[in-house]
Amino acid sequence: MAGSSPEIGSVERRAGAPVAAEALRITGRERRPVFGSAVTACAAALLVGGGIVVAGFVASWGLFLAARRDAEFSIANEDSYVAYADQWSSLVKVAFGVYPLLLLVAVVLFAWLLTAQAVVAAYARERTASGADAATVPGALTLRALWCRCRPHLGSALRVQLLTLPCVLVPALAGLLVLAAIQLEMVPGVVWPTYHDPATVQFILVGRILPVVIWALGFVLLTRFSLATAVRVADNCSARAAMRRSWTLTRTARLRTTGVCLLGTGAVVVAYLVLKWLGTYVAHWAGLLMLATTDDNVWVTGVLVIITPVAVALVFLPLALAPVGVLLACLRERLDGGAGEARAPSGALVG
Repeated sequence: MAGSSPEIGSVERRAGAPVAAEALRITGRERRPVFGSAVTACAAALLVGGGIVVAGFVASWGLFLAARRDAEFSIANEDSYVAYADQWSSLVKVAFGVYPLLLLVAVVLFAWLLTAQAVVAAYARERTASGADAATVPGALTLRALWCRCRPHLGSALRVQLLTLPCVLVPALAGLLVLAAIQLEMVPGVVWPTYHDPATVQFILVGRILPVVIWALGFVLLTRFSLATAVRVADNCSARAAMRRSWTLTRTARLRTTGVCLLGTGAVVVAYLVLKWLGTYVAHWAGLLMLATTDDNVWVTGVLVIITPVAVALVFLPLALAPVGVLLACLRERLDGGAGEARAPSGALVG
């Protein structure tokens, strides 16, 4: 229509476009703040997470030396031995100290990424809505400006992640508990299959289908709260109010929300697998370096080689998580009926 404003035309065009296409458009146009925030998260994961892992190795160093002495003594006496037999309980205690710290780092970085991408998406919408008077909005969002605009939201975003964390941990642990109970023969009538005894119907139902159902229910629950951080940035509300609003927005769009979250999860899983594969090359050279510096101590080198591919993948995973954050912010806008299109979210575009 000849009299339509650029803002109305922009809303109409985006209303008919898929959410993924909108997210890709924003990611491409605002790639500097999107991937700048991801690189910042990668650096923090490398420094802080790497420091925690190094501290765990330092705390376990005597245990690895003891494992080597036990193995060499058993070999010299032609006795059988089990690797880390006398050190296993102490190594588990160190792991229980390291894993919660790494999980806390992951939660903080995830809160930062989702907040940053919600601010970037809001900034991109404001630039588009101000097309008739582009001078009202700066042409580029620097990383420093992004930090200033994210800072008022980070506390609530972190609380959102902490409140959402049980939606991930409880179903994940419940599914693993079912498998552990079967392995320990604590479930009557259900036996773990072996080479000679194939899987029974009871095992397929309880040991295969039931854990998947539990994990699927946890994923669906997680999707219902997946928009809470974007809601916080848009509405400047409390963490609990943002989670309630996310639950309300996704109530009538469960399939759409689940589909979008599955798309984002699939992209992250593929990126994780590729990065983990690339990390095997890093693990090879890291293992050679560890052997050279520890006089061929295979006990510490073996652990390092196992965890290095996973560590490499997790350090660089924010590069894949950042576009997913933009995707969730775009989904929030769609489900909110475009109400936030013509206005700047409180606190998002100031500074």
